[in-house]
Amino acid sequence: MKVEPKKIIPLLVSLFAFFMLFQFRSLPMSQFWKGYRVLYVYSDDLGDGDVLTILEKNGCSSVVSSETQRIPVVSQLSPVQTQNPDSYLFRRSAFFMDKNNRASVFYVPDSQTAQLDRALRELSAFKSTKAGTDGKSSFPWLAPLICLSFFLILLFFSSERILFSIGTFFFILFAFCRPMFTVSAASSLYFFAFFLAHRLWGRKNSIKTILNSPSVLLFALSPLLVLFLSSPLNGLFYILSILGSASAIYLYAQFEQKREELYSFKPVYIRSARMIPVIGRLGIRLLGGLLIVLLLITLSFRLAGNVSSLSVSASMPSLPSPTSQADSSLTQISDFMAWTWSSLTFPYRKISDETEIIPHEGDVVSITDYQEVDGKINSVQTNAFVYNSEFRDSVLKAVDKLDYPALEKMMLKQGKNARFGYAKKASAASSERFGMLLLLVFIAIPAAIGISYILGRKRYGLSI
Repeated sequence: MKVEPKKIIPLLVSLFAFFMLFQFRSLPMSQFWKGYRVLYVYSDDLGDGDVLTILEKNGCSSVVSSETQRIPVVSQLSPVQTQNPDSYLFRRSAFFMDKNNRASVFYVPDSQTAQLDRALRELSAFKSTKAGTDGKSSFPWLAPLICLSFFLILLFFSSERILFSIGTFFFILFAFCRPMFTVSAASSLYFFAFFLAHRLWGRKNSIKTILNSPSVLLFALSPLLVLFLSSPLNGLFYILSILGSASAIYLYAQFEQKREELYSFKPVYIRSARMIPVIGRLGIRLLGGLLIVLLLITLSFRLAGNVSSLSVSASMPSLPSPTSQADSSLTQISDFMAWTWSSLTFPYRKISDETEIIPHEGDVVSITDYQEVDGKINSVQTNAFVYNSEFRDSVLKAVDKLDYPALEKMMLKQGKNARFGYAKKASAASSERFGMLLLLVFIAIPAAIGISYILGRKRYGLSI
C-alpha cells in the first residue's frame, strides 16, 4: 500500500501536538516564596547538615539553608568586625526555623520539584523524622470550564459541528493542560475566530476570503502576541495548537473528499464565500457572548488572586514567608540595608560610635582629605558613602553577584518592598505575568471590533 506524505505528515503533526500538550501539562503550585519551595523537617536524629546532604544526594542544588550562609557584604578595609547579639547576621537565622523553633527550614529552587519530591520520600523514611513542603497542587477548574462553556455555546450554533469540534479540539486540550486564565481567554478568542471561518467551509474562495478577513485574523493571531508577553512557552503552545488544528482540519477535508467520491452527485453552494458576511447578525450576538466570557474570566482572575486557593495541611507549621505585614521577629530588607551601611562605613566612623546604626535618606559618611592650594595645605571633606538610591542599587548588584545560595538573594527576589512574617497557608503561584493587563487587552479586541461593526452598520442605516 502506497503511503501518501500529504496524509502522513498532517497526521504526525497532529499526534506530535497532542503529545506535547499532554506531556507538558502543568498545574499551579502553591508556594510561599517566588522561585523557591519550602521544605520543613522535624527530626531528632538528623541535623541541618544531614538534611542538606540528602537534598544534594537527590539532585537538589543551590539550596538556601543555614549551612550555606556566609557574610554577604564585606568591607575591604575592615573585613573582620564584631557583631552585636542582635545583629542582622544573627537574627537572619530565624528564616531557617519555623515560628515555634521546632522545625528546620530549607529553601529549594522550584525548578527542582522532582528532585525535592525524591528527597522528601527519603527523609520521611527515617523513623524520628517528619518532613513536608509548601508545594500543593490543585486543578483550577474555573477558567477552563468557562472556556469550555463558550465552546459548547458556539457548537450549538455551528452549522458544521464535526468540523467545528475538530478545528477547536487542540485549543480545548490547551486550556485544560495549561489551566491559566490568559490561556483560557486566548482559546476563547480562537474559538470565535474559527466559528466565523468555519461558516465559509466548502464555499468557493473560502480560504482566500478567510485569509483576507481582518476580523478572523485578529481574533486568531492576536492572542499569540499577547501570550508571548505573559509566557513564551504558552505562546509556543498556542502555535502548536494552531498547527495541530490545521493538520486535523486537512485530514478531515481529505476524508470528506473521499466520502464525496462515493456519490455521483455532489451538491455545491450557490453563493461563494465572498458573498457571505464574515460576522453577520449571529456573529455580532455571539461576539457579545465572547465579551461576557472574557469578563467572567477576568473577574475570576481578580477574585481568585490569579489561581484558586489551595488547602493547607493541618501539620504544616508557621513558616517564614513574604506577607502583607512584617513580623518583628524576622529581619527585613531594610534591616539588611542598615547592616550593610554600618559594615561598609565602619572603617570611616569613630570607634566610640555604635557598631550598627539605622541610616536615614541622605546620610553621609565623609573622609578628610588634604590639598595644597597657593602653598597652603587645606583640609577637604570628601563623601565616601551617601545613603541614597545609588547606594542601595550598588548593594543589590553586589548581592546578585554572590556565588552561593544567599538568603539575601531570595529575599530580594520577592521585591524591594517585600515584607516577611510567618504564614501557614501558601498562596498559589502563577506564571501569568501581567495577567490582569493582558486580560484587559483580550477584552479590548472584541470590544473594538464590535463597536466598529455596529457603527458601520448604523452609518449605512442597517439594523444590527
